[in-house]
Amino acid sequence: MDSTVLRGFVVLAVDDDPDNLAVSIAALESFGCSVLAAKGVDDALAILDSGAHVDAVFSDVVMPKANGVVLARIVRERRPGLPVVLATGYPEAVDGVTESGAISLIKPYSMARLEAVLAEALHIDAERPGD
Repeated sequence: MDSTVLRGFVVLAVDDDPDNLAVSIAALESFGCSVLAAKGVDDALAILDSGAHVDAVFSDVVMPKANGVVLARIVRERRPGLPVVLATGYPEAVDGVTESGAISLIKPYSMARLEAVLAEALHIDAERPGD
């Protein structure tokens, strides 16, 4: 995967766990993305409702109050076409993720897998010849 394929994209990272959010931010920045961080669904919706430019949303599924699936459904209503990638450690949650219009990423995942899934969500041809 070309490490510059996501350069310049703005990703909204959402996770209620500060450590996990920090890891997500570091990973996304290593891909060249600009990152807006949200500590949960309410923060994420406030950022989106502010009119901030966002190219994709990357969120955990399991969070208190509202979860990532709820967030994906709201994003689909408020910003149709905005890609949402939801990370979950619960394979049984994949159906709900798919029904919400989001792309699921099963934990644990590699950095390369995260980058590839985001590129897919953004409709970027991230494959190099021979990959």
